Amino acid sequence: MDDNFLNKITILVVEDSNTDRKMLVTILKKYFSTVLEASDGEEGYEVYKNNKNIDIIISDLNMPKVSGINFLKLVRSSDMNIPFIVTTGRIEPESMLEAINFNVNSYITKPVDISTLLQKIDYLCENKYLEERLENKRKEVEYLIEAVDIAALIFRMNGKGEISYMNTAMLDVSGYNKEDVANLNFNNIIHPEIPKKYIDKTWEELNNGKLWKGNTKFITKDGETFYLNNTIFKTNNNDYITIAFLTTKENLEKRDFQRKVIMKFQESNKKEFELKQKNSALEKKVDTLRDLYEEDEMTIKSLKEKNASNVRQLEHYERQGDNLTQKYEKFMNSKKEEIESYIKTLNIEKQKNDKLSLKYDELLELVEHFKERNKSLEEDVRNKNRRINDLNEMLVNKSDSKSKKGFF
Repeated sequence: MDDNFLNKITILVVEDSNTDRKMLVTILKKYFSTVLEASDGEEGYEVYKNNKNIDIIISDLNMPKVSGINFLKLVRSSDMNIPFIVTTGRIEPESMLEAINFNVNSYITKPVDISTLLQKIDYLCENKYLEERLENKRKEVEYLIEAVDIAALIFRMNGKGEISYMNTAMLDVSGYNKEDVANLNFNNIIHPEIPKKYIDKTWEELNNGKLWKGNTKFITKDGETFYLNNTIFKTNNNDYITIAFLTTKENLEKRDFQRKVIMKFQESNKKEFELKQKNSALEKKVDTLRDLYEEDEMTIKSLKEKNASNVRQLEHYERQGDNLTQKYEKFMNSKKEEIESYIKTLNIEKQKNDKLSLKYDELLELVEHFKERNKSLEEDVRNKNRRINDLNEMLVNKSDSKSKKGFF
């Protein structure tokens, strides 16, 4: 199935639960362009009556006013074939049998599995798509048969030459009517001037299963001569079908014109098919762009929401920042005061230290002076000690000398 076909599908959703109905409608609109909705069987039937192009109905069974079963009966009173899918939260055998008797297509329990529902819808759409294609092919074959019936002369006969059918063109050219056909034989229409041996040879080839082609001279009901370019073949029912074209100049021109008409018809069909394919491709591109647009919209919406959240957070941080700035300024002012006080204290201490440093220098000079004096005193003491020692020695020597003199 192509997207162009799916876009033509119309679905009716009948569900009394607003949540379930909105959910189903939202999902189905992603795949089908037209999705109708109703909140109960009564409203659903009104929508159905006012929209004869509905292709598929999805209905809940248990609804107020008009139940799903009664809604199904109302629909089936006018259409026995429209696809009908039933959903229900409770499996009731009697309701199920009643729904089956009224030609329900599918029975889905709640909560509805979306994948299962889409598979059921896909199957129904595929059947409708095949029916539509078959109907188009049938019409096309009818058009071709009509065109062939106008352009070609066709008749059927059995092995005895008894004619059972002549198409419109053959009747017109031969001058016979439909009532005459039942009593006609091939010998009545073949021109008497055709040699019998040629006719016998043709029958022999046909009985051997061969396809016979050639030009033949025929005679009308009124005895007028006409020429046909024939193609004859034998069917499985042992009948012989002749498809022929007039070979006079006038009819050749007519046949050529009809052939051109058929070719134009075929070209028109081909162009229509190509245009449908191109249209389908363009619709796919549009759907892709629509999806991208929706995704971008969702992304932009998400980004906007994130941006708004970020702005709120930033404002919060700014407020916190302002509070922190105030606290920081207070803290810095306090620390500044402490530093200034500390600097003042340091200056005072420095001044004290400078004074102490001067006193220290003076003391150092005094110490050095005392050291020098001490050295001088020590030297004096040493000298005095030496003198004392010398005097002691002298005294000792004198004492020893006296003692020696007294002893002798």
